[in-house]
Amino acid sequence: MDTANNRPTVVITPRLVLGAGLALFGLLLTLDRLGLVEARYALRFWPVILIVIGVLQYRNPPAALRGARGVHGLIWIVIGSWLLLNSLRILRVGIWELFWPLVLIAVGVSLVMQTLRRSDPAVAGDDDRLSVFAVLSGGKRSIVGPFRVGEITGFMGGTHLDLRQATIPAGEAARLEVIAVMSGCDLVVPSNWIVTTPAVVVLGGIEDKRLPAIPEATAAPRPAPPQLILSGFVMMGGISIRS
Repeated sequence: MDTANNRPTVVITPRLVLGAGLALFGLLLTLDRLGLVEARYALRFWPVILIVIGVLQYRNPPAALRGARGVHGLIWIVIGSWLLLNSLRILRVGIWELFWPLVLIAVGVSLVMQTLRRSDPAVAGDDDRLSVFAVLSGGKRSIVGPFRVGEITGFMGGTHLDLRQATIPAGEAARLEVIAVMSGCDLVVPSNWIVTTPAVVVLGGIEDKRLPAIPEATAAPRPAPPQLILSGFVMMGGISIRS
């Protein structure tokens, strides 16, 4: 009986690379403690793990992150390359020395891109656009009626958006772009909405705290639920989704 076709195929994933890397470095440390090898030379190449993870995420991003177009993978590649160059003493500037300048560049570019998109004639005429801006302060808004496009900007502050009375046509999607740097965003949406989160997150998180909607006991076909696409950039902050 030929069992060759029944053998499980090995899929190279970031988790597999991380696990193999940790096991390899653990083996090197063990051999170093036994006096068999000099692990300090090999351990200088540990950032290669981050680079490989970045390449894998760039080539095949997870389904929830494909809207970010591989940005997560590029971030891992840049960080891993920078750490590798420093570990090999090719680059003398530490990544944390340029952390805040890079944060300011990222936030500034995001704000400029938002403004340019809003000035686009194809988008500027949308009457359902929402804008919340909070810097060193808080911003709170609620929407009643149609909602299609929105943007939230928070820098060292907090924002709150209530969309429970907002309406999105069944089967259609609305887009909300969030920029949160050292800021929290509290988003309240109906439990039956589908929320996708292709936002780029660095040292932060996006958490959906909603309870699943209870399906109605009916045999009639139901229309597709509305969808909210949550894009943007989150750094050292978080977005909380609840109903």
